[in-house]
Amino acid sequence: TNTLLVTFLGMAGMLFSCTLVAYGFSRFRARWINALFLLLLSTIMLPSQVRLIPIYILFQQLGWVNTLLPLIVPQFFANAYDVFLLRQFIMTMPLELDDAARIDGANPLEILLYIILPQARPALVSVAIFHFLYAWNDFYEPLIFLHTKEHWTLAVGLQTFDSLYTINTHLIMAVSVLMIVPPIVLFFLAQRIFTQGVVFSGVKG
Repeated sequence: TNTLLVTFLGMAGMLFSCTLVAYGFSRFRARWINALFLLLLSTIMLPSQVRLIPIYILFQQLGWVNTLLPLIVPQFFANAYDVFLLRQFIMTMPLELDDAARIDGANPLEILLYIILPQARPALVSVAIFHFLYAWNDFYEPLIFLHTKEHWTLAVGLQTFDSLYTINTHLIMAVSVLMIVPPIVLFFLAQRIFTQGVVFSGVKG
């Protein structure tokens, strides 16, 4: 339950924040916007271990340690990787569509909702699947922020289960199957849209 909650709420936050940021970087024009985009991309080079201690102290002061909030709330602040993928996809859409919508009286938010998002569905599904797999298999952050087993995610619980039942390989394999079923089901349900998004990003990006 904790894993599903963290995964889906984090995915919703990621899609919300990254879509808005990618739309701004791809459609708005300003002298400093490319510099800001490069600054955002530069955060990819910062290892998570470098920012672990200040982030842990911040969450501890907020009283979020040993809750699911440290795994959910940061996803509502756009990350560089997903913003880059969505921006590259949105930039393949003709600007004439935006101009036509403005002539009809649409504001930037309406352009995003009714013009950009319907066409960007393959890219949105792709980054959603990537984030789902990342959050579902994430072991590092839940291990750091969740201290009691009532809050553990499946990745942490599976590691503990493995240490307790090392000699019972059949039990470990059964739990592992339960762990991999949801990502497999998700991929097959969204396979057509996912592959379409990957192909479009590779050809036009």
